[in-house]
Amino acid sequence: MSDQISIYIQGFLTLFIVFDPIGNIPLFHSLTVSFDPSKKAKIIKDSIKVAFLILAGFALAGNYLLDFFSISINDFKIAGGILLFVMSIEGLLGQEEGRWMNREDVAIVPLATPLMAGPGSIYTVMYLMQPPNGIFVAFFAIVTNVALQWALLRSSNRIMKVIGKSGSTIISRLMAFILSAIAIGMIRSGLTGAYPIG
Repeated sequence: MSDQISIYIQGFLTLFIVFDPIGNIPLFHSLTVSFDPSKKAKIIKDSIKVAFLILAGFALAGNYLLDFFSISINDFKIAGGILLFVMSIEGLLGQEEGRWMNREDVAIVPLATPLMAGPGSIYTVMYLMQPPNGIFVAFFAIVTNVALQWALLRSSNRIMKVIGKSGSTIISRLMAFILSAIAIGMIRSGLTGAYPIG
């Protein structure tokens, strides 16, 4: 029982680090600072709904796409690990924030994708569909992270007052550093599966 709970917690944390719900708060705040509360609420609702649908869709159909294009899960692990590593470097260098400023319609792009359901999160939910995890762990990770993101965005004004932009930046950089380690692990796992020793 404790092993099963550990798998669910690990699945949640794996997606949590890539999804980065805390790091998305200052981005959301800066993108919507001039909007009235009703428009902010609509943006949150639309972005959360679209992010969930994207992640759920790839969790269910992503592996069929791999089969269709004759891509092995080890190939995807290597490519996904490289992608996550690049994302982690961008996060550590703070290059992500400046890409999406001064846009009027931000619910779908960039909030839903690529900030929430970006390539890294898409790969992660597909990765979680594989043993020893599976569909229940993957959807647990999706639902809990999306729900957490919804709650955090709803409270973004209060959170920003408490932790400030510098505090959120520190947390986001720490998450990026952890993400880089996870990316290396995925690359190593893919290489080991594709080129077994002995």
